Amino acid sequence: MSVLTARPALAALERRGIDVGPALQQANISSEALDSIENRLPFHSVRFLWEAAAQMAGDRSFGIHVAETLPTGAFDVLDHVMSAAPTVSEGFSRLTRYIPLLHDDSSLRLVVEPGYGRMVRRVPLSAPQYDEFSLSLLLVRSRQSTGSEWKPESVALPHERPRDDGELLRLFGCPVVFGRKEAELRFADSVLKLPHVHADSRLLDVLCRYADSLLRNLPARGSLLARVSSTVAQQMANELPTLSTTAEAVRVPERTLQRRLAAEGTSHSAIVDDVRRTLALKYMADAGISIAEIAYLLHFTDSTAFHRAFRRWTGEPPSHYRRGLFGSTRV
Repeated sequence: MSVLTARPALAALERRGIDVGPALQQANISSEALDSIENRLPFHSVRFLWEAAAQMAGDRSFGIHVAETLPTGAFDVLDHVMSAAPTVSEGFSRLTRYIPLLHDDSSLRLVVEPGYGRMVRRVPLSAPQYDEFSLSLLLVRSRQSTGSEWKPESVALPHERPRDDGELLRLFGCPVVFGRKEAELRFADSVLKLPHVHADSRLLDVLCRYADSLLRNLPARGSLLARVSSTVAQQMANELPTLSTTAEAVRVPERTLQRRLAAEGTSHSAIVDDVRRTLALKYMADAGISIAEIAYLLHFTDSTAFHRAFRRWTGEPPSHYRRGLFGSTRV
């Protein structure tokens, strides 16, 4: 899943003055893994993050409340493609096309039948807070795009809610059923014809070309190399990843992982080295972090080992590299 699916939960905690560290730790996500919009996270990590955030906030309807207050643009091009489309029907159709930008394993689809339409997403594993967030956000964004407080006819969610607090009913204004195999928003077919107040065909063309380019550049679904790189970056926040810990995290036997990485022309140690190099260059650009601290953060045995690695990566010692950035060196 894109890091964009995790950021709203963390931003909501921060707005409430809650330290996000414990939530990241429970989900085994490093703060560095969230820095780049191109990064992807394992589904189970995002699921754990949303559940942990809800518990820390003491909010059983955390996902709903985050959806209602999420700024437009938080989901990058997807937010804008939907609102620039001429109608609800076209906006939903564009969304289903580009939803893989958020989820590798996405099955969101628009079903149009006599008298009504449905936005449906198969949910192989329930993620209660995130499922409520995503379905709520779909309605919130559509209402914002149309300038109309339209109400669906029914809503279905895959998880159970034995002590419903009524927040879903308040937001959707219709019956909500639980324990279904698919998440579903069902509405009258007249909703599909509602015009978007800020429709812009020229902007839509530009946005779709950009979104298409992003789709082409996505790693292949389930790409082992992408999963391993992402997992290594997450582990680096707490420890130096080993083949054993990475194999366990991606649920692939060690020998199989070695063999498959070799077939990709790489190895676990090479991936760890590349992640270390990327993080080292990022930290070096932060004058508030000393070189000794960087060596510690990247789990080198001592500063000397870090200096050797940095010279191998860049051709110069870290002090010279930092001097070139700032004109002075903090050690």
